[in-house]
Amino acid sequence: MVKLTLPNPKDLARRWPPGRSQPEEIEAAEIEPAAEPKPPPPLPLFFMLSHLEDDGPVRLDGVKLAVMEVMGLELDEPKLGAFAGSLNAVDFPVQLLVRQHPPVLQGLRDKLTEAQPGDLPAQTKEAAESLGRLLITLESREGILDRRFYAVCEHARADELRALLVRAGLGVFPLSGKSLKLLLLACALGGSPQERDDDAEMEVEVNRRDIRIGGKLTRSLHLGKWPRSLAPGFLQGLMAAGAPMDLSVHLGAIPTEQAARTLEWQKVRFESAQSLSFKRGRSMSPEAEIALEDVSRLRDEVQRGRERLFHASLSVTLHAGDQDTLKDLTQKARAHFAATLGKLDNLAFRQREGLLSTLPLGLNAVAVWRTLDTSSLARLFPFSPPDLDTRSGTLYGIDLRACAPIVYDPFDGTHLNANTAVLARSGSGKSFATKLGVLRGLCRGVRAYVIDPEGEYTDMARAAGGRVLSPGVPGQGMNPFVIDRGDSEELLQRIGSLRRLIEVMVGERLSAERRSSLDHALAGYYSERRERTGFRDFYAYLEGETPEIAHLLRPFATGSLRDLLSDEGDDLLAREALVTVFDLHLLEPELRPAAAMVCTETVWAAAAQDPRPRLLVVDEVWSIMQHPEGAAFMVSMAKRARKHRLGLQFITQDVQDLLSEDSSRAITGHSGRALLQNAAFKLLLQQDAAAVSTVGEAFDLPEELQRWLLSCPRGDGLLLARGQRFPVRIEATPEETEVIEWRPGPRH
Repeated sequence: MVKLTLPNPKDLARRWPPGRSQPEEIEAAEIEPAAEPKPPPPLPLFFMLSHLEDDGPVRLDGVKLAVMEVMGLELDEPKLGAFAGSLNAVDFPVQLLVRQHPPVLQGLRDKLTEAQPGDLPAQTKEAAESLGRLLITLESREGILDRRFYAVCEHARADELRALLVRAGLGVFPLSGKSLKLLLLACALGGSPQERDDDAEMEVEVNRRDIRIGGKLTRSLHLGKWPRSLAPGFLQGLMAAGAPMDLSVHLGAIPTEQAARTLEWQKVRFESAQSLSFKRGRSMSPEAEIALEDVSRLRDEVQRGRERLFHASLSVTLHAGDQDTLKDLTQKARAHFAATLGKLDNLAFRQREGLLSTLPLGLNAVAVWRTLDTSSLARLFPFSPPDLDTRSGTLYGIDLRACAPIVYDPFDGTHLNANTAVLARSGSGKSFATKLGVLRGLCRGVRAYVIDPEGEYTDMARAAGGRVLSPGVPGQGMNPFVIDRGDSEELLQRIGSLRRLIEVMVGERLSAERRSSLDHALAGYYSERRERTGFRDFYAYLEGETPEIAHLLRPFATGSLRDLLSDEGDDLLAREALVTVFDLHLLEPELRPAAAMVCTETVWAAAAQDPRPRLLVVDEVWSIMQHPEGAAFMVSMAKRARKHRLGLQFITQDVQDLLSEDSSRAITGHSGRALLQNAAFKLLLQQDAAAVSTVGEAFDLPEELQRWLLSCPRGDGLLLARGQRFPVRIEATPEETEVIEWRPGPRH
C-alpha cells in the first residue's frame, strides 16, 4: 500500500480569526458533527497519472505520451544551428527534461565481482575490492551526479519528434516497459531509476514551499523573469553546480501567421510610442529603443522563415535530504539566474504544480509561459554536456565537466575498436594511468601484455602476480613464427607482418628484388606442412633458398642476438599470466624496435589462436614508428586487432614527431595520424608548449582546451571517445597505488 499524507484544508479553515479568543465552553448543540475525512487520492492520481502502458504513460486526461532518452552532445555552434533547425520544424507541444541525481553503482560493482578471476593474488584481489569501495564512495560524494536527458511528446507525434532530434545529430532511444516504469518512479519519488519495493509505504506531505516524499525534500521553482539574452551553455552552468535536480523546459510552437501579426502589432505600438515621445520633445528610453530594434529584427526573421516563436516555460525541482541542504541548493540556483538578470519564483502553495511540471508527463501545471524565438531556445540546448558512463566495464576516471564517473568497456562491441592512444609529456602521469587501466582490466579478466622499453612496469607485474620476460636473455626468447595455416586470410596477413618484422630486424628497407625474394621464401616455407615452426628452422630454409637475406639475419641466428628468437619460445597461452611484461631495458636502444616488434608479433600470434579480451600496451611507440616498416606494422595491427578481441594501447611523449608532416619523412607523419585514427579512445594528458598546437590541430581542439592541457594537474587530461571530449581525472585507491608503485627491492 502507498500512503499519501496531505494537509487537511478544513483544519486550516477552522482556525479562529485573529484577535478572537476561543470560548472555554461550547454547548454540545453548537458543535456540528465532524465530517468523515476523505481518503487521500492514490499516489498515481496525485501525480496526474492514469495508468502506465508498455510504451508510454497515460495522463488523467487520457493523453498517451512517448518518453525518449536522448544522448548528450558536445556543445558548439554547428550543433546549435542544427538544433535550431529542428526546433523550427516542431509544431506540437514538446517537453525537454534534464535529470541529475546521485549515481547508483551497485550493478557495476556486482558485474565487477562476477568478472573477477578466481586466481588473483591476495594483493591484487585487495586492490579489486578497494575499487568497489571507491564506487560506494562515489555514490555519496558531493558533486558526483548522473545526468540524463529526455524528450516527451504525445505518443502520436513520437516518430516525428525522434526524426527531428536525430536530424540535429542527437541519439534518441524510446523508453518502454521496465525502464519507463523506473523512470516515472524516480521522477516522482526522487533519485536514480532503480529497483524499488512496490509494496513499500510512501508518504507525501505537501507544504507551503516544499514537498516531503518519504525521507526526502523537494522544492520546485519556476523561471518567472527570463534573461534578456541567453548565452550558449546557459543551462550547463546551473547543472555544473552539482545539485540533484530535475529541470524541465516546455515548448509550444506559435503559428507563424499569428506570430507575424503579433510582432507587427508590437512594432506599431513601439513606433507610436516613439512618435508620441518626439512630439512631446522627449526621447525614447534606452529600453524602449532596444525593444523596438528586437521586435523589428524578429519580425523580419519570422516573415523570412528563419525564426519561429514559441510559448516556453522552465521549471526546476531540487532534491535534498534536509532543510539546510535544500536552502543552500535553492540559493545556488537563484544566484545562477540572478547573474544573468533572471529570477526564479518560489511557487508558494503551488509546489504540487511545480513538481508536476518537471515530471515526464508533458504537462506545464504552473501554466505560466514566456514567448521566445528559436535562437534563444536553441541556446538553452538541454542535451549537454555528454558523459561516458555505460555502467559496463570498469571505472576509468571522473568527468570534471559532467561531474560523473567515466565507465566503459572497450571490448563490448559498441566502440570502433578497443585501441587507446595516450599522448603526454614526460612526468604527466601517463605511466600511472596506463598501469591503473591494466590493473583494473586484469581484475575483470582482461589479460595484458606490455612492451616495456625502460623496465617501468616490471614491479607492477610482479606485484599483480604476473611475469616478466627479458627478450635477449637465454631461455626467454620469443617465437613469432607460429602461424595457424587453417585460415588463408590470416596466413596472408601474417606473412606480410613477418616480412615487415624481418626488415626492421635487418635495420634497413630491402630493395624490391630482395623484398620479392623474402616474400617468396616466406610463402614457400609456410606452404609446407610443419607441426611447429621457429626462427632457426626458417633461417636454415633461407640459407638454402636466399643466402643473401640469410646473411643479413645471421646476428639473430648465431650472433649476439641469438637468444632474442627461439625455436622453442615461451608459449604464452600454455601458462598465460594475468599480465606479461616484456622488459627491453637490457637491450641496446637501436635493438629495441626489433625486439618490440618480435614481442608484438608473438602476442598477435597468441591472440589469433585464442581470441579473448586482451590488452597489448606498447610504451614509447615512437621507437617503432620511426622506421617505415615498423610504422606500417603498427598501423596494420591497429586495424586488425579488433578481429581477435585485442586492444592495442600505444603511448608516446614524442607527440611532435608522431604527428610530423615533414615531407622527407612523409610516411612517418601519415602513419602516425593513421595510427591515431584507428584508436577509438585518445587520452591527452599534460602537453608540452612546443607540441600543444600540433595536438590541437590534429584533434580539432579549441583554444581554451589547448591552454588547459598546458597547465592541467598531473593525472588530469582529456579523453576523446565517441566523437566527444571528456575532461577526466584519474583517481586510484591507496590499495591500487600500492600495487602500481610496488617496490619490493632491487630489480631481479
